[in-house]
Amino acid sequence: MVDGKFIEMQTEIMKNYPPTNAQALLNIFNAASGMQEYLDEVLAKTRESYLYTQLRDLVENYYDIGTLLEVYQIFGGYINTSFGIYTEKDGEKQTWFVRKYKNGKELESLLFEHSMLKHAKENGFTYGAVPIPARDGKTYHEVTETTTEGDTKSYFAVFNFVGGKAHYDWIPNWANSGVADLTVTSAAKSLAEFHNSTRNFDPEGRHGDNIMDNEDITVNEIIRKFPKTLKEYRKSYAESGFENVYTEYYDANYNFFAKMCERSVIPDADYSTMISNVCHCDFHPGNFKYLDNGEVCGSFDYDMAKIDSRLFELGLAIHYCFSSWLSDTNGIINLNRAALFVKTYDEELRKAGGIEPLTDIEKNYLYEVTVQGALYDLGWCSSACVYDATLDPYEYLFYTQHFVACLKWLEDNEETFRKAFA
Repeated sequence: MVDGKFIEMQTEIMKNYPPTNAQALLNIFNAASGMQEYLDEVLAKTRESYLYTQLRDLVENYYDIGTLLEVYQIFGGYINTSFGIYTEKDGEKQTWFVRKYKNGKELESLLFEHSMLKHAKENGFTYGAVPIPARDGKTYHEVTETTTEGDTKSYFAVFNFVGGKAHYDWIPNWANSGVADLTVTSAAKSLAEFHNSTRNFDPEGRHGDNIMDNEDITVNEIIRKFPKTLKEYRKSYAESGFENVYTEYYDANYNFFAKMCERSVIPDADYSTMISNVCHCDFHPGNFKYLDNGEVCGSFDYDMAKIDSRLFELGLAIHYCFSSWLSDTNGIINLNRAALFVKTYDEELRKAGGIEPLTDIEKNYLYEVTVQGALYDLGWCSSACVYDATLDPYEYLFYTQHFVACLKWLEDNEETFRKAFA
């Protein structure tokens, strides 16, 4: 009652629905499932049409490579969106590679990658793709996309297409039986050529992406502070409600991670004597193209490249390429193949006469950087779950269990490992 008057409340007569039964509810469920399937199909087709239209606009309005004929999406990566495209100009059909970089990509790190690849090509690197200039002379095109969350910037780049086939990935890798020696030696040759061709690169104040943050620091320093970083990640998991089988395993192994970090940090006095060079920082079998005989003929995915100790690149390669994913040998490093890889890398640098082969100090720390390589991959895995709490915890648990298996094998077989590279 207000001022002596009664307030009339809004009312609505409720319908008298007939009593339901199990079949009636099942009918509703079936109808809803059909609608969901239809909506999912509409979403998928709308996304595909949107991307195709974006690419057509990119090719025909901002690049001088002709008319867009055909597009196919290239799957396998976790970060960027990639496409192969066919265009026609002056009656000639051409193939290109197009990358749509991840949301939040820093323009400066993109320019670092592009200028580095151009420098490498001009100095003898024969394996990698190079971004081509757009009509405005830039090696990228910026697009503003309006979503329900606001405006975001996306960067596109068009590269020459690297031929060959995708024979391997990081799962499975070159640890398995049946891998030709030619695959291992040609990959080592490509890495030696890349390091040699980028030895005088001037980044002009720019730096590449780091896997866990955008600081311009060495991997050695990343590993030094990694236990603290992992604590921060754990706090982020809790705040986002990411509590599951992955975080249980994470908690159970945190002390082991911290111990292996401490064991693998290289003293600054020794680290400073090592050759610092542009590193791919994502060197695994899935980032190569191959001929039918298994020979590496192309190398790609340099968006995580940065300047660091070239020795770390070798340690990362040993972990990534030669640590088995098979259930009965999970984590075990194929030392024979890894040793062949390192030996070939050295031999190629000796022939080329640019940067020198591995020094004695570098060889002494090959074990430590291989441990760092496994921890670095753990960093990718754990940071991914920070950036996206909707990821499948079982998938990332599977990855982390492999990294732990490799780290424990390295801990138990340190002497054997060191002898293999002596």
